[in-house]
Order: sequence, then structure tokens, then C-alpha cells
Amino acid sequence: MSDKRTDKSVNVLTYTKRELAGYLTGLAGQNIIYNIIATGLAFYFQSVIFIPAIACSLIFALARVWDAVNDPMMGSIVDKTRTKWGKCKPYLLFVPAVICIATILPFINSMYAEPNEKHEVEPAEKAAFAVFDTSSYSAFESVIYDGKEYIVASDSGSWNTAKDADGKTIKNTVSVYVNEEGVYKAVDDPAHCKTIVQEFQSEYGFEKARGSKGVFIIAWAAFAYVLWGMAYTVGDIPLWGVTSLMTEDQNDRAKALALARIFANAGMIGMAFTFIAPNFNGIFTARGMDEAHALRYSYILTAVILTVFASILFEVAGLSVKEKVSQSEKTYSIKDNFRIMWGNKPFRQLLISGVLRSPIQLLSIVAMTLVMYYFFNNNLEGNFGITVVIKVLIMGIGIFGGLIAFSAVIPSLTRRFEKKKLYNFFSVIGAIPYLLIFIFFKIAGGNILGWGWIIIMGAMFFLASSSMGALNVLQSVMIADCIDHEEYTHGVRTDGVFFSGQSFITKLSAGIASLISGIVYAVVGFSDKNIALLNNELLSGADFKTYAGGKYAAAMFFLVSVPPAIGMLLSAIPTAKYALTDEEHTRILNELNAKRSAEKENE
Repeated sequence: MSDKRTDKSVNVLTYTKRELAGYLTGLAGQNIIYNIIATGLAFYFQSVIFIPAIACSLIFALARVWDAVNDPMMGSIVDKTRTKWGKCKPYLLFVPAVICIATILPFINSMYAEPNEKHEVEPAEKAAFAVFDTSSYSAFESVIYDGKEYIVASDSGSWNTAKDADGKTIKNTVSVYVNEEGVYKAVDDPAHCKTIVQEFQSEYGFEKARGSKGVFIIAWAAFAYVLWGMAYTVGDIPLWGVTSLMTEDQNDRAKALALARIFANAGMIGMAFTFIAPNFNGIFTARGMDEAHALRYSYILTAVILTVFASILFEVAGLSVKEKVSQSEKTYSIKDNFRIMWGNKPFRQLLISGVLRSPIQLLSIVAMTLVMYYFFNNNLEGNFGITVVIKVLIMGIGIFGGLIAFSAVIPSLTRRFEKKKLYNFFSVIGAIPYLLIFIFFKIAGGNILGWGWIIIMGAMFFLASSSMGALNVLQSVMIADCIDHEEYTHGVRTDGVFFSGQSFITKLSAGIASLISGIVYAVVGFSDKNIALLNNELLSGADFKTYAGGKYAAAMFFLVSVPPAIGMLLSAIPTAKYALTDEEHTRILNELNAKRSAEKENE
């Protein structure tokens, strides 16, 4: 173990408890906003307004390509900022209001596939009914469903099934009578009727937006999401960059960053957005609105309430923090900052490692969709029993417990062990429980709702998220070390540029993960109208775990398991020979502090 002690003979400035508390409060608010978008927007786009899965993934991925340019640009702007408050605090004072508006805008969009007047299904006399325009069907028009042919009888009132050329009744058919009101009524097995009605709903009960309307819906989703990403960047880079300016003590900085990660995890209350929104449905259905449109308005209302609350918390950081590390007058151009960022070898290694770990973001992207469908059949009102809630809590405690627990212990571990070794250890060891999640899902036959399997899965998520929590803190601390390295080497602190790298890693990772999820969803058919039909089937009593042969459920468990495991292993490759040792960093920091102290005495 190397010597990591800060030289106490030098007057070292650091934050007060009040300043730290205010900073952490703001960070929690900012992360509530992040999780509303990171975990709720993909679900809203795909399962509430039914934008095609591949369009969603392209929107998220292309937005991250823009961030590849936007984040370092914003970092450069922050580093050039000189005010009486410092260079990060001004943004923390004025940006939360802008982010508040930008977070609400993506939810204010029309539905890409929406129900029409032919959609409603009502049970009566153990048969299913659906309203259709009788002129749309000729006598004995056939409908193919799941490889079987079903026959719709004529509107003349005939109850006879169609005959083939030999005069024999066509197999795998069911008669449906059309009465004078234009109502199709099954005269055979109600189960058959349900099948044919659901097929009609799929083809005729949901209408996709076409032409300019469809283009506008997708374009608005893309524009609003890109705008949010830009606004979020303006607040995120200063929020993390200020941690290296609040204190000159590396142990206090590690403590602040560890607490920051913990409070960032506490901000995952934003993930409850997906659960909270459906509870407002009654407000809109009471006014005669159908379930699909009521759900959309419920999400908009919830987004407004949570975002305003989180933005107020975010503002507390700007009112509380004070920058203690003095800044040099020397600054670089945006072009120079790109060169510096890539030219700093340890930072470059962390950047590449973070990008390779991108699939880990699938957990946050897919988690709410998986929970809503797998545990609640996307129907909280009908499935919100105490047993199911307890099982979801076990899974949630596994995920969040690991993130929080190991975020808290990393500062003490970094005082005993080399940060590079800890980083690589958690990258490799964390891949194992992630991979086991899908393996155990397959062993369980696709049904993990038994108590034994739930406990096993909760344990796997705890172990996997523990590694992720450790890596989150280590990444932030090691980026802060790289800033000291850059100041020592070139005489300027590039806090904004380097922490823009962290923002870039997070958002590019989300984009890559979204692209992966979009491809997988497209392959299994979990997209636009198919999701609309699925939602209707689940309301009629279908089970998501077995729906479509269980392929939708398997796809979701695959996404939160196998790609993250691969990403974790790959992320250890660039940092295997990490360029900045702890011993070298401690020497650098002590020399920097001594230099700052001498400059203050000479003022």
C-alpha cells in the first residue's frame, strides 16, 4: 500500500458541513430529474404513446453522438467562466429552472398509435363484443391469426360457416354474427371469439400516425430529448466539477464524492415515476377519456409535479456551495481542451473504460419496463397485492442496497488499496452476478416469482450493483485525480472539461444501451402496435410471463444480464495498466497544495 496522506503542514481549505449538505441536497434533486428521463422516458415513448422501438433507440443513440461534441464544449465554457462566485456556482444558481422546463417537454407529445372507436371490448353473456363498421367486411371474409383461419359471417344474419370447394366446413374457423348495430358476436367458443376480437383490435382498433403526423411525433421526441440532454449537461458538468473546487484535501474530496454517489442513488426516487403516474388515471377516465389517453395525461401530470419538486432541491446546491480552490487565469480554447482531454493518458483510459461499460445502463433503461410488465402485468390496479410488492422490494433492495453500500465503503478502501486495483477488481468480479441473472432465469423456466428464486435474484442484483456502486465512486475520484495531474503538468485546472467526460460517459452509455435494447426489442417484436395489443391482452387477463411464448420476458432479462456482464469485463482492459499511481498522485497533490499556500502568503 502506498502513502496517500495529504501534507497537513500546509493550510488546506475545505468545505463546511452546511455546504456539503446543501450540495448533496441539490445532487439528489438533479438525480431525481435524471432518473425520470433515464428510466421513465423510454417506457413512456414505447408503452404509453407507442413510438416504434427502433425509432426510440435511434433517438437515444443519435442524441448521444451530439453529446460527444456538446459535453466537452460545455466543459470548456465552464473552465473559461470567471465570476465573483467562481466558475461552477453561477450555473448551479440559474440552470435548474431551465432543466425543469426541458424535462417536461419530451412528455408533451401525441400518441403514435392510439385506439379508435373500434377498440373497446366489453364482456357480455360470456362472449366478447367489438364494434366495427360492417361495410368494412364482405360476406365470409377470412382473418388469419396464428396460422389459423377464422371466418366472419355476413351481415345478413346467417349463422353458417363458410364451405370449401368440396362443401366441407373449413377447419379452424369460428362463426361470428354481425347484427344490425354492426356488432360482431361470437356464436362459438368465447375463447375463440376473444382471439378473433384481439386480432381485429390489433389491425383495426389501433391506428398508427401516418405521413406528416407520424414524422412530427418522432421529430418532436428527438428534438425534446436532445434539448433536455443539452440543458442537463449545462447543470451536470458544474455540479460534479465543483467537487474538486470545494476542498484541497484529497480525503475530503473522496468523502464528498462517495456521499455524492450515495445521494445520487437516493435520487433514484425518480424511478418511482413509472409507478406513480398510472394512479392519476381516474382523474381523466372520470371525464370520459379512454384508458390509453388517460395514461398519457397521467404521465404528463406526474412529470410536472416530480420535476418541479426535484428542481427546487437542485437549486439548493447553487445556493450552498463555495469554491475554495483558486483558479489560474490561463484558459484554453475548445480545440485545445479536446486535445488536452484526449492527451491526458489516465483520463483517456477511464474514458474508454466507461464507454466499454455502456451496457450496464440497460439496467436503468429496462428496469421499470421489466418490473411493470413482469411483476404487475402492466396493471397496478389489478395486481398490486402485498405479496407482489414484497417481491419487488426484495429486488429493489438488492439493486439499491448494493449501490449505496459500496458507494459508502469505497473511501475507506481507497486508503488501504490502490484505486487501479480496486477499479479492475470490481469490473471483473461484477460481471459474474450479472451473467448469473439470465442463467438463473432460464433455469427457473422463465418464472422467478417463487420465494426461493426471488431471494436468489435479489442476491445477484445486490452483488452486481455493489460492483457498480464501487465503480461509480472510483471513476469520479480517479477523474478528480486526473484534474490534479493536468494542473501539475500544464498549470491549469480543467475541472469542467474532465468532468464533462464523466457526463459524456454516462450519456453515451445510455445511448449505446438504448440502441442495444431497441435492436433486441425489434427482433422479438416488442414495439408500437404490438405493445398496444399486449397491454389490452394483459387487461383481459393474459400473463406477461407466458405471453408470446415468453419471448418478451426473456428479452428483458437478457438485456439486464448478458450485455452488462460483457461490458463489465471489457471495461477492465483499458485500465489494466492505468497510468497514474496513487503514490504519484499524492506527491502531485502535496506539491500543488504547497504551491497554492505559498501564492496566498505572497498576495
